[in-house]
Amino acid sequence: MLQVDSAELTPTGFALDRYWCVVDLDGVAVSKCEAISKRKVPALATVTVQIVSEGAELLLEAPGMEALRLPTSTEAYSNERGGRVECSGRSTTQGDAGWYLGSIDAWQHEKGSEWISRYLNRDAGDGRLLSGKKRANYGLMRSQHGLSMESYPPAFPLIAKANVDHQAEYETRFKDNEKRFADFAPLLLVNRASATFVGERGGKREGEAAYPIGSFRGNIVVHAEAAWAEESWSQIEVGGVTLRKIKECPRCTVPCRDETTGGFVFPEDKMRLWRLLRKAFPAKNADAEWGSWAGPFFGVYFGHAGQQGTLSVGDPISVLHTAPWDAHMRMSASRRALLFAFVLALCVAIVAIIMARRID
Repeated sequence: MLQVDSAELTPTGFALDRYWCVVDLDGVAVSKCEAISKRKVPALATVTVQIVSEGAELLLEAPGMEALRLPTSTEAYSNERGGRVECSGRSTTQGDAGWYLGSIDAWQHEKGSEWISRYLNRDAGDGRLLSGKKRANYGLMRSQHGLSMESYPPAFPLIAKANVDHQAEYETRFKDNEKRFADFAPLLLVNRASATFVGERGGKREGEAAYPIGSFRGNIVVHAEAAWAEESWSQIEVGGVTLRKIKECPRCTVPCRDETTGGFVFPEDKMRLWRLLRKAFPAKNADAEWGSWAGPFFGVYFGHAGQQGTLSVGDPISVLHTAPWDAHMRMSASRRALLFAFVLALCVAIVAIIMARRID
């Protein structure tokens, strides 16, 4: 996790955040030209990134490799080979059965592609390659633009409510939001207090007070007074920018892994995080609005509707509106009243029929 004191918020999220990804150019190890995450190649966690030269370059480092510098400006890639990248991949399913949200035009950095190919194709020393996959021709890709969330196909009921059924409240969540190679949304907010909650229930390593927050891959980290308070924040203001909640994030196996090694946080109990969260919050394990994209919640996706500004460490958060995370699952007061009136009327009718039969 790259920590910064401040970050510029652009129409597609934070500047330089998720602008690059690694793909399998031939589809040998992973689906062709899919943005690869640690779900499929955990060894990517061992590649570290720094922003250097006053933001003009990225410095990539990995064990046993010479450091690699990449230019950050769009102009520096104008002569590089272009290609199309699937932004979110196909989850962990096989073939074309997974979820698909769209693709982005990208440039392939030639030297970067050779560098990452050499690294991931190295012998890990146990008869396998470092990637854990077959030897492949990898590409290091830089996005040319963002992807509008309003263009998502209805892969989940959540999207269908916004883009097919055109329910106003859901349309607002997606409107004017763009992202690069993030899985779903430009901003993922995680709360240290919630990580402490997990740690107190057995999800912490020796000498630590909480579950490692970096494993959750959030790009906004807060420390609210109460654990899980972030799930009720439907609208907040930070750094002069208004952020609107899109949806709680159902987690895959990535948060179960160490952010620097790619190995499991608890090797002897690989899915301990899932087990702890499922036990504490059974209802949060599967939300019908996510359809098949199930997993215990941790963190909340937010959108910023294309606003720009700068968010800095220490910025206060103003909570503008709140709502229970499961409000969409609850029956409204008016619907409860109607149901009660219907049931009451039905009971009266049944009693009336019974009494009439007795009189007869």
